[in-house]
Amino acid sequence: MGKVITLERRRDFQRLFAQGRRFRHRLLTTVVAQRSDCVPARVAFIVSRKVGKAVVRNKVRRRLREAWRQRLAGIDQAVDIAFVASPAAAVATYAELMAVMDEHLRQARLVSTCTNQ
Repeated sequence: MGKVITLERRRDFQRLFAQGRRFRHRLLTTVVAQRSDCVPARVAFIVSRKVGKAVVRNKVRRRLREAWRQRLAGIDQAVDIAFVASPAAAVATYAELMAVMDEHLRQARLVSTCTNQ
């Protein structure tokens, strides 16, 4: 599995939220913006205090990061992605978060809709 490259610069976040496409679900909002450089996909996990106390926020962030890490190999486009957790994500299972992430990545056409298993 590849290394997770995160968004860090303020201007990158501003560009992502100004130009990105949004995919909404009650658990998660995903914002995706294409880039023209050759840097692999960069990601941000945004879990606000509305989700819960620090322990809960960190748990949601860890689940999102692991779900992303498992999907990273299938993403070969230069994109910036932000996963914004809603308060409902605090009580969601890992499988539910993975399913929402998968659906948003399919809607953004970053992964194939058919799987070879």
